[in-house]
Parts: sequence; structure tokens; C-alpha cells
Amino acid sequence: MYLFRHGAVDYMQPDGTWVADPDVVVLSDNGHEQAHAMAKQFEGVIVDRAVCSGLPRTRQTGEIILGDRDIELDVLADLEEIRPLRGEATGGYDVFADIAYLHWRATDFETRFLGGEMYSDFYARIVAAMESLLANLTWNNLAVFAHGGTNAAALGWVLGLGLDAFGALDQENCCLNVIDFDTLEDDGRIVRKTVRGMNITAVDPLKRDRHAGDMEMLAGLLLKIRDGAQE
Repeated sequence: MYLFRHGAVDYMQPDGTWVADPDVVVLSDNGHEQAHAMAKQFEGVIVDRAVCSGLPRTRQTGEIILGDRDIELDVLADLEEIRPLRGEATGGYDVFADIAYLHWRATDFETRFLGGEMYSDFYARIVAAMESLLANLTWNNLAVFAHGGTNAAALGWVLGLGLDAFGALDQENCCLNVIDFDTLEDDGRIVRKTVRGMNITAVDPLKRDRHAGDMEMLAGLLLKIRDGAQE
């Protein structure tokens, strides 16, 4: 399984307001550059099935990386990112505990992502989606185009980390994870799971410019906006 995260998008507008619907955001210019760079890295890799979450950012990323391969990009909606409460995500939240370091609180089964979906429910949803993909015995090399939280949950299942994966495993924009599964031919039962590569990026592969996770960077941006509004 070649498990990708989508390329960069903008969830906030230039004036500091949130986009009305994060589900419809598309790749930014930076996101397109990341996807095209990854496409070059992925050239020649054999894929016989491809799946995305169906949200525009995963579909765009998949189409760019798959390139001219003659393969249908199927949709599995259960792979969608963990769902926040609709509306103003920062209202009433502590910018540190509830945003910057929220992923480290995922081990509390009641913790919700920005007031929305519980991490424990999300984790169960992604594990079920992974198991459904692996129950399909028609593919040998599968490309999955998903989201940072989705990938963390999937990797947490593979590595036996469970909910600890959300704080422990970073997923950069347009990264690639490579996972091998050994299954029994007669019933598809999984007997071994092995991670061959994790958080591989074509741009800045040594993470020279990545010193914080997405939620930490979002919190930093919110603090800058807040401080600017107070001046």
C-alpha cells in the first residue's frame, strides 16, 4: 500500500478568516508543486488500484501523482479526515491545549477534534476502512490518497500504537508511506504488517524546514492573527 497525504491547501483566507467549508478546498500553488515533485519520485511504480477519500484535495493529488497511468481513481468516503465541529473552530478553545497539542490528548476516548468527531470514533472508522481495502483480493499494489489524520490512524493500526499515533506520527503535506501486508490467499486474513517507509516527501526530505506539526503551526498562525488584531 502506497499511502499518500494530499498536497498543501489553505484553510484560512488572506484576511485571517476560515474558509466557509474545508471539505471543498483545493490544492494551493504549493500543493500542486509538491504533488508534481512526488509524481516524479513515483514514476515507474506499478499500481493496479487507486483510491482517494473523494474530497477535492485528495482527488487532485491522486490525479497528479498517478499521471498517465490507465487506472480509475475510486472513492472511499470513510477515508475522509477527522471531522471538526462546523463553524468557527477557535471559539472558546485554548490555543495551546485545544489546538497546538490537541493530538496528544487523543488517548482520552472522549477527546473531540475541535469540538467535532471523537478521536476514538475516527480511529475505528479508519481501521474499518483499512480492513475493507485489505479484504479486497483484486489488487497487489494499491495507492491511497488521504489525509494527515487518516494516515496517522492507519499507521497507528499497523504499528499497534492505537490513539498514541496522533501525537507521535507526523504526516507532512504530500508525504508517502509504504506498507506491506501479507495476507492468506484463501480468506484474505492479515498475518503480517510491515512499514517500509514513512513520511517520505519529495520536497525537503530531511525536514530541514519542518519543526512543528500542522496543528502547532495552525496555533502559531492564530496567535499571530490575534496579536495583530490587538495592536
